[in-house]
Amino acid sequence: MTPQEANLRCEAVSWISHDFPGWLRVRLVDVNNASWYFVDKVPVFTADNSRLEARLPAPVHIRCSIIGRDDGALVVSTAPHGVETEDGQCLFRVHPGQFDRHKV
Repeated sequence: MTPQEANLRCEAVSWISHDFPGWLRVRLVDVNNASWYFVDKVPVFTADNSRLEARLPAPVHIRCSIIGRDDGALVVSTAPHGVETEDGQCLFRVHPGQFDRHKV
């Protein structure tokens, strides 16, 4: 399977810093209902930070590559986009319905 680029839906759960460009903590829930947390700059997760000034959690996305299928789940990697969880994970099994066609 050739990797396909996709926008994986997640949610911004807290601000780490409001200093430019802003830093967020974002949660991804995988196919096993496990939560994974990412911390990175706002532009990594959304092009429209005005929505984030409202109450959190707020929908955002993580750019990923779909690299395979596993028992009805899609296997994605965030490594090609330089994004990993707080504990260094970059491979996840997610539901096919967790993707957006457009950037959030």
